[in-house]
Amino acid sequence: MNSVSEIITSAFGIILLAAVGYELKQRRRRLRELYNVLDAEDKHVVADLDEMVKHGLITPYIAH
Repeated sequence: MNSVSEIITSAFGIILLAAVGYELKQRRRRLRELYNVLDAEDKHVVADLDEMVKHGLITPYIAH
């Protein structure tokens, strides 16, 4: 009887951990879709612009 309850408790624990892991994966995917709007080509352009700002070739836009 004692080993059966340990097996059931362990099974529920594993299921709970799997559900939490799945939920975290889904939320991370949703956040990536929401905030990762730049594709690889755009990221290179942004990196080049950041380098130009760092070297003083251009200045960042400052709203007044």
